[in-house]
Amino acid sequence: MLKSSRKPILAPPRAEKEYSVRIFPDQCDGCELCVEFCPVDVLEIDLESYNSRMLHYAKTAKPDDCVGCKQCERLCPTASIFISEKEVS
Repeated sequence: MLKSSRKPILAPPRAEKEYSVRIFPDQCDGCELCVEFCPVDVLEIDLESYNSRMLHYAKTAKPDDCVGCKQCERLCPTASIFISEKEVS
């Protein structure tokens, strides 16, 4: 049997990462920065509900679409959004 010295150019495929979006509605002031800067439109402002400060707040519209860029987490002035990586089996 011949042994090859060739190695794959690309890494073998592995499970894609998944991310969890957690929003604390009582902290959110509804500034919409997260909504505007999300590259995949995961977030939206909940116009039907109010938080304890009587403000509309951000909610996840499409949580499974999050790509984990953490743009919303970095831009949130009230630190009410947190992105974490899920375990993928």
